[in-house]
Amino acid sequence: MSEEKKKTCDCEHGHEHEHDCDCGCGCEADEDVVMLVDEDGTEIPFYHIATLDHEGKEYACLQQADDEDPVVEIFELEEIEEADDVYYNFLPIDDELYEILYKKLEEEVAAMTDDCCGDECECHHHEEK
Repeated sequence: MSEEKKKTCDCEHGHEHEHDCDCGCGCEADEDVVMLVDEDGTEIPFYHIATLDHEGKEYACLQQADDEDPVVEIFELEEIEEADDVYYNFLPIDDELYEILYKKLEEEVAAMTDDCCGDECECHHHEEK
């Protein structure tokens, strides 16, 4: 797995495009895009949405960066230590666990959205409610 740098908003308010965030919500641009390799050896860029803890394990919530209709993918994180380096394997999860974790992700995003700007907010992510 390799990493590529790219400017993306990390505020988790539904920004699905590259930009320097100036929506006034206080979010900061994040430059990390995770490159995953599929079974055919093709590198696919993903935005990191969140990392969730559930029953003692960590899960990465990712969204494909170059997809016109991106879907949130959730993987179990397996930490691998080799010499002085730490790597992560992204392991698939079953549908039942996906539903549990996706609901948890929605709750976290909703809590962040509600608290981001106060009552006077005109951010575009509030238009989706």
